[in-house]
Amino acid sequence: MSTKHEIKPPARVVTNEDKPFWDALDAGRFVLARCSCGAWYARSQACLTCQASAASLIWTAASGRGVVATFVVFEKAYHACFEQRLPYVVAVVELEEGPEFITNVIGCSVDEVTIGMAVDMVVIARGDQAIHQAQARL
Repeated sequence: MSTKHEIKPPARVVTNEDKPFWDALDAGRFVLARCSCGAWYARSQACLTCQASAASLIWTAASGRGVVATFVVFEKAYHACFEQRLPYVVAVVELEEGPEFITNVIGCSVDEVTIGMAVDMVVIARGDQAIHQAQARL
């Protein structure tokens, strides 16, 4: 009996600065690093507004609401696990809190994606890990 070989998605690369973000995603939560001065960041870093240390930022639940700032449509899979998804959108999403994320836009056709389009960040499973995606708000 033959078994179908499943192609695993690429492994994510997690730095110490990004680990709390990915740990929260694995728990089903979308978080950002927030400084006591009110500035938000996608990763742990020294605050660019008040110069507080990275250690003083607190990982906080974020709204996940944002807009597509720019995007491209991929018509070629750069990893075998993405071949069945062609074509797909890779976008820079600017969140209401300020940080930008590079992610896929889901929930609509590639022809419906526009700059300024409203999206919500969602957490989904990809293989044995969680990832963030931008769900179209049509």
